[in-house]
Amino acid sequence: MSGPRGRRRSIVSLLFAAATAVACGSVSSDSEVLMVGVTAPHPTVEFLPVPAPEVPYTMKVQALTDRVVAAAALAEAQRGARVTVALLDRETGSRTVAGADEPIETASVVKLFIADDLLFRAGTGEIALGEGEYDEIAAMLSRSDDSAANDLWSRYGGSEIVDRVVHRHGLTDTSAPYDGNWWNTVTTASDLLTWYDAVLGGTSGLDERGTATLVGHLLDFEPAGSDGYDQRFGLPDGLPDATELGVKQGWMCCVDGNWIHLSTGFFGDDHRYVVAVLSREKVHYDDPDLAEWTPLPDTALVDVTDDASAAHARDTVTLVVQEAFGKPTH
Repeated sequence: MSGPRGRRRSIVSLLFAAATAVACGSVSSDSEVLMVGVTAPHPTVEFLPVPAPEVPYTMKVQALTDRVVAAAALAEAQRGARVTVALLDRETGSRTVAGADEPIETASVVKLFIADDLLFRAGTGEIALGEGEYDEIAAMLSRSDDSAANDLWSRYGGSEIVDRVVHRHGLTDTSAPYDGNWWNTVTTASDLLTWYDAVLGGTSGLDERGTATLVGHLLDFEPAGSDGYDQRFGLPDGLPDATELGVKQGWMCCVDGNWIHLSTGFFGDDHRYVVAVLSREKVHYDDPDLAEWTPLPDTALVDVTDDASAAHARDTVTLVVQEAFGKPTH
């Protein structure tokens, strides 16, 4: 199965509907102007709707910013999660970051950097990629295949891949993994916005084929990873009607007893909006027996496809996306 490329509903109205409602207050749909026809033998009465006042763009942005901040605070208060939410409007250049913009382990989101580095080097002629390598890039991006990532990471430079991407994109808070394992690369929400903006805007150094390959596989994300893990958390489930949604997810457990989930991507006409939601959540089981006796669901050792704490952490990320962007308030 492939991602929702065919959805054509404009995301701009979705994104700003709530912001407009907050900015101008509730406008009753029953607001009317009374028009009386006085020339007819029997005067007629016609009611015409009063158009809602146009809300300045800056007010919409501020209202949206308030929702993003509130969503991050809600996750901490109600779900026990530390969440950072970052939004970039590529048309205006405005950025919003709510929560601590601190380094977090990338988990599978680093596969973006692996693909970027290989496609850039192939475009410059430094390396040659065959059909097998392109297949691995597709598997790594669309269904987050770890075996493909392991192979490409080990064959094409390991931690040096991250160093090259950091240098080329000017990422200020991204660094290679301390132990050489790709999933322990660290980055920030702001750096992810910067990286996506360069790739989508054609300033990353990738050639046309490289950009089309990378972006295309993000648009074709699959609902489940190659290991069966549900990839629909965050942006896909939180914005089901988004136009041209492209996604790269990341997840792993456990880092200091926390689930790590990242939902990153873009949506809107011409890939206008970039979002990164980064979450750390203590392993949580609603069932007290599970909470007391279940060992930590280490993703390197056990199958967590049906793990209840993983589902809870995924739902947290989806809730944040819905609260920030997907649920207009009337």
